[in-house]
Amino acid sequence: MLDTIEKRLKCCRAATGTSPQEVVNYVQQKNTDLSYTTYTRWESGGTVPPRRIDVINLIAGFFSESGLKVEGDWIMTGAGFPPQFTEYTKLDEDTLFILASRQLPDVELIQVGGTYGEPYISFGEFCIVSNERTLDPNNNKLCHVRHKNGLVIGVVKIVDEDSVTIEGVKSTAIKKEDILECRRVKWIQKR
Repeated sequence: MLDTIEKRLKCCRAATGTSPQEVVNYVQQKNTDLSYTTYTRWESGGTVPPRRIDVINLIAGFFSESGLKVEGDWIMTGAGFPPQFTEYTKLDEDTLFILASRQLPDVELIQVGGTYGEPYISFGEFCIVSNERTLDPNNNKLCHVRHKNGLVIGVVKIVDEDSVTIEGVKSTAIKKEDILECRRVKWIQKR
């Protein structure tokens, strides 16, 4: 989840295959002050003062010129439309989601084919799930759980050493021994 400016900056840089120094050089060539130390501090969790939105907009311009269409507001706050590779701007959202899922390591794309994902994921929606299939690291996480009696998507809560509950439209109690796989939902493509 790209919930911080630190993660959003790193994601854009990784997607464009650029270095922090290239970002800084671009901003400096636009006659705007940005040091390498300041930029790397932003990528390491430091706060970006709102008055520096002009610099963030220049950084967004750099990423756009590098093939990733992105807005400064998205980098700063996460609000608005997420970045798109310029070569894919004419593709529909479902196709973009599928392409993005193929670029992520250790995940799989799943399309929900029933009501077992309610209220989190509706029929026909896509989600990207982790390839990690064990239960314990997924406690209190939204998961895609395959068990002896079917599938369910919900928040996994380990009750004790023998059982779990899956919180969704209703609470489903399942014995741990009946769980075949428990995969964390990493991303949902909502309609």
